[in-house]
Amino acid sequence: MLRVGIVGGGQLGRMLIQAGIDFALEVHVLDSSADSPCHGLAHEFVVGSVLEAEAIRRFARGLNLLTLELENVSVEGLEGAREEGIAVFPQPEVVRLCQDKGLQRQYYAERGFAGPRFQLWAPGEPIHLPFPLIQKSRRGGYDGRGVQRVPSPEALWPVPSLLEEEVPIAKEVSVIVARARHGEIKAFPPIEAVFHPTAHLVTHLRLPADIDPQAQKEAQEIAMDLAESLQIVGLLAVEFFYTTAGKWLINESAPRPHNTGHITTRATWTSQFEQHWRALLGLPLGETQVHTPAALLNILGPPGQTGKPSYPTLSQLLAIPGLSIHLYGKKRSTPYRKLGHIIILSEDIPTLQARLNEAQALLHVAVS
Repeated sequence: MLRVGIVGGGQLGRMLIQAGIDFALEVHVLDSSADSPCHGLAHEFVVGSVLEAEAIRRFARGLNLLTLELENVSVEGLEGAREEGIAVFPQPEVVRLCQDKGLQRQYYAERGFAGPRFQLWAPGEPIHLPFPLIQKSRRGGYDGRGVQRVPSPEALWPVPSLLEEEVPIAKEVSVIVARARHGEIKAFPPIEAVFHPTAHLVTHLRLPADIDPQAQKEAQEIAMDLAESLQIVGLLAVEFFYTTAGKWLINESAPRPHNTGHITTRATWTSQFEQHWRALLGLPLGETQVHTPAALLNILGPPGQTGKPSYPTLSQLLAIPGLSIHLYGKKRSTPYRKLGHIIILSEDIPTLQARLNEAQALLHVAVS
């Protein structure tokens, strides 16, 4: 039995474990929290900081393969594991690049991948872009954290940042690409994301995206070109802006399974999680076509409340035809924390939208 390790024990790791069971993998998990979603599911669950190089090196000893479910980890630890002969995918150098939004954007610009005009900025330096603009902290931001629209210089956070011009966005989508150890590459269709107006995180998804098929193909090709440029092994989730002028601009990328890819567990022939293992194990990649149109609704912690979550309308939700639910097993809810998701399937798009509207109206998270 192949011994594989996952650095990070959140919901992405949980779903990697679920997919890994089908390959009879012995899955070990490292996470800083003893009550993370992977606890109780992994063959071995190790409590330790994913930001400490020595913790990752100790964890990796005896494994055949090491991967991750978040990029905010010690790259030195990944490099140390590789030096000891363990296969580490995605490669540490790709993780290092993706940890820093500024380095990412420089990489794209130098290699001809289109994105918004940008500036790498530190407090005290002049600003060369017009206001209003978008400010992103270079490291550590996720789920809407570390991003703000800035109307004037006085509103800037005093941290090293990526500054971007504000562009007219028609749609935001992600394209998830898998590149295998032997070089085979496949992209999932673009997944359309709809964002919360103030929290700046995804509320729901649509697959297929409501975008012209030729434009969708262009996005897939750009994402595959980027994966080839990086020579990544595993998944690369490429987030795009689709402008009102019909142009694709890369926002940022993540070298791992992606929250928008949860919808592939029901809507496509192969899920992103199975595809990740196929890529890492050197197996043929699975088919990525949509077999049934789908919508995904994130279950988020209610604003202004913290405590133990419960789901009082679960029975009513599961009575909606074509609906399935996935709870992440998180024991604590905080404002807008992702606690789970709902996926709805229907081959009739108006029916799919109606069922999504019904689920949105019924969904309720209680906190005690």
